[in-house]
Amino acid sequence: MTLIVEEGKISNGHIVLSKPLSLPEGTEVRVQIEPVDPAIVSDADNQNKGSDESEDFANLPCFGMWADREDMRDSVAWLRKEREKWQQRFTRSE
Repeated sequence: MTLIVEEGKISNGHIVLSKPLSLPEGTEVRVQIEPVDPAIVSDADNQNKGSDESEDFANLPCFGMWADREDMRDSVAWLRKEREKWQQRFTRSE
């Protein structure tokens, strides 16, 4: 895989590169955006507060509260066992 690094500017919500790319028309690409000015990133982060909640979520007091439970050490097995219980039909005892 060849990495091509080019700089450009945002204009009307589109990226305008400083020079044309030498890739064939229709080539699929993966774009990684890295603003040149770090101040822009912090401004954008403040505007989009809440869009990336993973960091906030990890700081909640309830995060990891089951970490010490032995019955949940293997979370996949625990969940599978719980789901099996949900599939069982309830019978009335008369």
